[in-house]
Parts: sequence; C-alpha cells; structure tokens
Amino acid sequence: MRWRNTSQTTLECSATAPYNTTLNIQSSFFDMPLLIIAVILTMIGLIMVYSVTLNSNFIFLKGQIIRVACGFIALIIASIVPYRFYQGWFKYFLLAGIIAMLIFTLLFGRQVAAVKRWSGFFQPAEIAKFVLIIFLAGYFTDKKENGENISSWKNLIQPLLATGIVCTLLLLQPAVGTTIILLSSALLIFFVAGVKFRQLVIIVLIGIALLGIRVSRIKYAHDRVKRFSGGTTYQQEQSRIAIGSGGIIGQGLGEGKQKFYFLPKLHTDFIFSGIGEEFGLIGCIAILLLFYLLFNRGIKIGIEVNDKFGQMLIFGIMIVIFQYLLVHLGVALSIIPCTGQPLPFVSYGGSALVTNLYAIGVILNISKHRRKNSGFDTYRNWRNRRSYIPGALSR
Repeated sequence: MRWRNTSQTTLECSATAPYNTTLNIQSSFFDMPLLIIAVILTMIGLIMVYSVTLNSNFIFLKGQIIRVACGFIALIIASIVPYRFYQGWFKYFLLAGIIAMLIFTLLFGRQVAAVKRWSGFFQPAEIAKFVLIIFLAGYFTDKKENGENISSWKNLIQPLLATGIVCTLLLLQPAVGTTIILLSSALLIFFVAGVKFRQLVIIVLIGIALLGIRVSRIKYAHDRVKRFSGGTTYQQEQSRIAIGSGGIIGQGLGEGKQKFYFLPKLHTDFIFSGIGEEFGLIGCIAILLLFYLLFNRGIKIGIEVNDKFGQMLIFGIMIVIFQYLLVHLGVALSIIPCTGQPLPFVSYGGSALVTNLYAIGVILNISKHRRKNSGFDTYRNWRNRRSYIPGALSR
C-alpha cells in the first residue's frame, strides 16, 4: 500500500488500495459526544446523591459537588497532557508510585471495619486500576514497536510481575472485588495485545488458584459468600424491594423510602437501586442506555485512532469502567455477592469519580488523533493472529 501527502492535514490512500481510508494526522478538537455523555452521567449522579440523602442535611451533596469539581479539573488536565507522555519511562514511575501508595496504605492507612483502604482522603486502589492499564498498554506497545514477540515468556515477566504485585497489595487490604476486576481487566489487555491463547489459559489457571487460596483466608469475604449462598443478605434483599417498588415510572424524585435507613450505602454501593425506586424501569433503562452510548463511543474512538498505545489504552479504560458497571448491577440485582463497588460517574465518592473522569479526559486527548477506518484492519489482524486491536497504518 502506498501513501501520498496532500495539502490538507490528511494522508490519503492511493487508488490502488483495497479500501479507502483517511488518516487524520491531528485535530484540535476532542470527541464532544463522549464528553457530553460523561457530563450527563455525572450530573445524574449529583441529582441522585441529593435525592437519596435528603435526610442528611445536604452533607453528602455538598461533598459530592466538591468531588465533581475536582473530577472535571482532572478531566481537563488529562485532555491537555499528550497521552504519549504515559508510554515512555513515566509508566514505570506511575507503577512505582502506586505500589508505594498501596504499601503506605497497608502500614499507615485508615482502617474501616475489617479493611484498610484509605490513605488520607483517597483510596489508592481506585488509582491503581488505571495505572496498571497504562503500564500494560505502554509495555506491550513498546515491545510491538521494537518488533519483539509479545508471547514469549521472557517478555511476559514484567507485566505478570506488575499485575501480581498490585493485586497482592490489594488483597492484603483486603479489596477482593477490586482485585478481581483488576485481574480480569489485565487479562483482557493481554488478550488484546495478542498474547497466545494457550499462554492465557496457563495464566488464568494459575491466577484463579492463587486468588482462590488467598480469598479463602479472608474471613469477611468468606462470610459474604456464605450469606449470599444461604439467601440471607439483608442489603440485597432491600435492594430488590427498592427496585421492585419503583415499577415502571418510579415513585418520583426524592420520594423513595429506602433512604430512611432501610438500605445502608444507598448513595454509594446501591445507587442503582435508588434510581430504580425513584425513576422505575424507565430510569434504569435510561442509565443503561447512557452507558451503552459511552462504551460505543469509546470503542469507536479506539478503532479510529492511529496509534497502538492509544488504542490499547482506550480499550483498557473501557474494560475497567464496563466491569465496574456490571459488578454494581450484579450486586444491586442480587446476582453476585456484595463487593462494595460504585456505579461509575453516578455513585457518591471522590477517588472513583475523579479517576474515572481523568480516564475520560485521557480518551478525549487520544480522540484528537484519529482516522476514518473501514474496519478492514480489524478483520485482517484477526486472521493473521496478531493484536486483536486495529493496527496502526503503515508510515
């Protein structure tokens, strides 16, 4: 395939190419639809935090407004900083930094109930989920650009070691739900990067065995699974009542009854239940539709971007957010045991909200470097058993 320069800010494929592609070298505009969806979800979160904490004298609402402001500042910063900055040596700095934070939390962090997850005013675990994605995406991209074999065990030592250290520190807090999400997200990055299937199977089997041994020794996690299997989970029972009582159109904003201490953590771990109670099936469908649009837009940007690192970073971020959504819904609907995971952009909280908005800012930054793609690259890479993401165009 031959490429020729044009007077515009694009490179156009020659007439002999098997498909037509236009490559945007750089655009000064980021993806506005993605930003709008993220803003809408965040504003819905503010409304719901206000509604389900009416009996708390606006304490939670005031705190959430501050967190939203910090989150949008983080989004703006991330949309300005060139995303390729994360790929070089800085990814090792980020990894070392988050490992240090996790160790500091274990030694000096604030303990709440049976867990120690707070380091000052934030939870390092929320930062760790994206730091690990950045490191893995940068590492695999470097190997690909150097023409090295991704699937050699020698080249898998660093990413496996990084994933193992971070997840071990999380399990020591313990943060079982976050660890499982982080492990599955890392595995999907391995898959997207093009690691061979038989090696993925070995990694998964070893990971499940080690995780199972550790979780079996965590008393509170064992008790939660036991209560869930026995059908004696009070919070999830109240969650089902909340969603069921909402019916089709809900009881109305602020009219829900679960906020009156029937369902603890309604503004955090069970905010989807509050949406179901006050806005009914219509409200639940609207939230799911917004998340579908968010994922659809993110994946579309990932397919169009002209950079392997950018592609892998976007897919990793979308994988993490998608899994948090699934876990939150699974807990609210009593499909899985309680894990204490927030609904992205909507639940009350600072660490998760700020990091999620920062991640959206990273995607917005990447979205300025896109091309219009016919989809042929995806099919070609699948057949050739290379990376499962669309390959960057030849330069």
